[in-house]
Amino acid sequence: MKPQRTKMILAICMMTLFYTTALLFAIPELQLQSLLNNTLTTIGDKATDLASGLTNAKQTQSREIVSSTSDGDTMQQNNEKLPTYYIRADLDEENYQIDGEVKVTIDNPKTDSILFYTYPYSWSPMRIKKVLLNEQEVPFSYNQKQLSIKNRKAQKELTIHIEFETPVPQKGTRFGFKDDIWLITTWYPMLGVLDDNKNWADRPDPIGMGDPFLFNFANYIVEWTSSPSINWLSSGTLVSDTIRNNRRTTTWQVNSVRNFALAGSKNYQVKRLELDKNTTISIASTEEKNLEQLTDISQASYSLFETRYGQLPYTNISVIETGYNTNFALEYPNLAIFSKDLYADNQIEHWLPHEIGHMWWYNAVGVNEVQNGWIDEGLAELSVVLYLEDQFSKSEKGEQLRTTYRERNRSLTNTSPQQRMDVGLYGFKSRSELYDSWYARSADMFLTLREEIGEDDFNYFLKTLYLTNRGKTIDETSIIKALDKSLSVKTDLFENWINEPYQQTKWNVEVMDK
Repeated sequence: MKPQRTKMILAICMMTLFYTTALLFAIPELQLQSLLNNTLTTIGDKATDLASGLTNAKQTQSREIVSSTSDGDTMQQNNEKLPTYYIRADLDEENYQIDGEVKVTIDNPKTDSILFYTYPYSWSPMRIKKVLLNEQEVPFSYNQKQLSIKNRKAQKELTIHIEFETPVPQKGTRFGFKDDIWLITTWYPMLGVLDDNKNWADRPDPIGMGDPFLFNFANYIVEWTSSPSINWLSSGTLVSDTIRNNRRTTTWQVNSVRNFALAGSKNYQVKRLELDKNTTISIASTEEKNLEQLTDISQASYSLFETRYGQLPYTNISVIETGYNTNFALEYPNLAIFSKDLYADNQIEHWLPHEIGHMWWYNAVGVNEVQNGWIDEGLAELSVVLYLEDQFSKSEKGEQLRTTYRERNRSLTNTSPQQRMDVGLYGFKSRSELYDSWYARSADMFLTLREEIGEDDFNYFLKTLYLTNRGKTIDETSIIKALDKSLSVKTDLFENWINEPYQQTKWNVEVMDK
């Protein structure tokens, strides 16, 4: 129900009461009871109409969300439009190398070339052995960052087949081998990303902070061969697992993810939770004593976020522990990854819910990590607050973290008065400025909105944002549209906090009916 109609009904009720009171002195006593009864009946009818209208409005909005986003057929149609990567790879454990081939079919973008990104480190680059375009071997150019193939524009559909070798660094990085744990993340050639003008975006360069990656949503079928002693967890759902000649070949399949990663160790002990008929969580640790805490946090986080945001379109997700001094905490599709360092000072109670929150914000709903990383990081940090409030008390850990966000945000107005949140990953001077901006300030922004519109409406807004954007890459406009769609309100909060210098931050936020 629109606010204008609500106000009109309330005004009618107030006017009716006013005139009834005025007429008490002008109407004979015998007629007074009849008039009073009629008045109360009228007010009762209007109140019923008001309540019914508000209920129907919410139900209508809810139906709009469900019918436009949650329907399985719609998700299936979207998946059918995505390219499918068929990857076959063999891990050579002795030489720390992946020998693989990837095949993907795409609609011809009509660009002069077809671009693939390779993300392994510059000091340990991927090697491209052969490229076939529509079953014919073709020349290519490769600078250890981008693979370029001349496009055959006359052909409507293109099938690209690439043979590659990827060294696995023997270091504790976000892609490497350490402490008998394999972390295999950006290990194969990935189709480049087209910008709004249908030109290929250059592959981002690493700068020692943030997530300098561009990904597309795609479907995957991955066949992986390695030693039978290694327990693997991946972005996909297990299809088959066979052992021949002392080699294990495992096949996974998954739809609508932004890349395909996996982790494995012969020392992993894996616990699996069947949360509901739709989802299984696999939890991997090298020490059994850690599994109980990881299980408690994972189960509580997943159940809470599913209630607040909506159901994930995936059947299997994994929580993965890596060694000390490796990768801190990382998000990859359907994988929440953290290093053992986070058990110290119980940091795991913060960062594991954060990474599980990324299952919704980064994975199911995509973000350009280079330009708009504040979206998923802020929403993941918001998820931590929700988790702490749910598990403890709003007056304890959740409120403490919320206060910390506001303090770090306020400090930015002094330390970085001219900085803005929308400058992109390469616009920040330091890791601390990036964290305070994209994590703390962004979380503070969403929590400020919650305080202004109330928790029920805020939850409805979040669910709308999620359900209307699964399988899409969102930006600031998507957030504003979700707020309008769910609540029909507008605010200058986003424009001010995202696009204007920090010294111009307005702490008193206005939220208005449209």
